[in-house]
Amino acid sequence: MKTVKIVMLMILLVVAGCSSGSDDTGPQVGGPSDDIDPGGSDDDNPDNDDDDVPVVGPFVYDATEDLKNVASFPIGNIVSASKLASTSTANTTFKQILNTEYNSITAENDMKMANMFTGPDTYDFSDGDAIVAYAKENGHRVHGHALIWHQSIPNWLNNFTGTDEEFEAQVEGYVKATVAHFAEAEDDDGNPIVASWDVVNEYFDGSSVRSSLFTQRIGNDFHEKAFQWAREADPDVKLFYNDYNIAGQVDKRNAIISMVNNFITNSIPIDGIGMQMHLNHDWPSSDLPLSIQAISDTGLLVHISELDVKVNYGDDITELTEERAAAQEFQYQRAGYYYTSIVPLAQQFGLTLWGFRDQDSWLYDGGSDWPLLYDNDFNTKISHRGLVAGLNEENPE
Repeated sequence: MKTVKIVMLMILLVVAGCSSGSDDTGPQVGGPSDDIDPGGSDDDNPDNDDDDVPVVGPFVYDATEDLKNVASFPIGNIVSASKLASTSTANTTFKQILNTEYNSITAENDMKMANMFTGPDTYDFSDGDAIVAYAKENGHRVHGHALIWHQSIPNWLNNFTGTDEEFEAQVEGYVKATVAHFAEAEDDDGNPIVASWDVVNEYFDGSSVRSSLFTQRIGNDFHEKAFQWAREADPDVKLFYNDYNIAGQVDKRNAIISMVNNFITNSIPIDGIGMQMHLNHDWPSSDLPLSIQAISDTGLLVHISELDVKVNYGDDITELTEERAAAQEFQYQRAGYYYTSIVPLAQQFGLTLWGFRDQDSWLYDGGSDWPLLYDNDFNTKISHRGLVAGLNEENPE
């Protein structure tokens, strides 16, 4: 971001291509687990307050374009109510970047079931309300994430001793109450601030239906009911199905497309598909554009919903290398380019990054991976340059 970046010298890299091989057998990655808080308290992390020292190296660059000004669709990132409320140096810088480079926000954990559904017929929407208030003040769209996910269930519901019918009634009440509550938030022009929801997250395990508390107590059709409940609560909000490895795992993608076609045939409401896009620096390769094309062909909105690019999935490096940084830049460019060039404008819901600094990522793993667009001092990495190039429709291949 121009307001926090420092003019620096850099070494120009020759961008390396992705390795070849079968995308189906490539490294598999999953979505962020709800049992960790990668953001934590930024007050525990040392801040870089010496703005007079230039940063020189092959991994960062002086960005001249902000992401939201390059793209023709919303560009998002994740937030938490605590970070937005914090006045620490790190979180002040975070908010400067957020407001300059992004125009859409997703709650990392604050708008999930485990945080909001506090007891039978009892809800705490305060964290989500704080995020919505910030969005209204700063002109951001909010994407709701996620109403139902097997890894975000409050303890009381996990231990619910009522009948299956009573369990389903609790979940139905929660979905309807949550969607209806956030539908009330509007900007000064009367437009909804919470424009969309991931209604169900990760229904599939590979190409099979995932066994979860919801399949066990409601049935394999719980996902259909959840979309119907959400639509009953708000006739206008956009409803998404969200999952990982849609790119790179063909059988899973086909199962999702089959599910969507079944929804459409049976008039079950659905507006879009969220492709999480937790990528590796060399995976997927040829399947990346194929997956975006296949999801686009459904005719639904397409959201790259949780983009990051892991560079050390094999734990074969102990520090970021120029070669891996270049490969990561290339993969970010591919993601931006193929989304921008393949998905029709009317279906481009947006692209959301899953984090800011490397150290805040769910993939950071104590400093053994560097998956995001900013280093730990908020300097823009060359991965940012790659994404900008892709959004500018510069073909990386």
